[in-house]
Amino acid sequence: MSTLSSVREFARPATLSFSFGRAFALLAGGVVVGIEHVMTRAELARSRRQLAQLDERLLRDIGLDRATARLEATKGFWA
Repeated sequence: MSTLSSVREFARPATLSFSFGRAFALLAGGVVVGIEHVMTRAELARSRRQLAQLDERLLRDIGLDRATARLEATKGFWA
């Protein structure tokens, strides 16, 4: 084999092969990330509802006033 043909063989791009296992793993990973995102947003919404129920003394303890707590509590699920 000549040097030129060995260089051509080395420079040839590798062909990508499709694998159902890899495709399934990528899809499953995306589903897991999506579920984690929804769960995080649900937890944030729950925390905001609890914040709205705190009394003035507890709000002072965490350094918030009623207006700030109300503003945070009225944010939507997506915010």
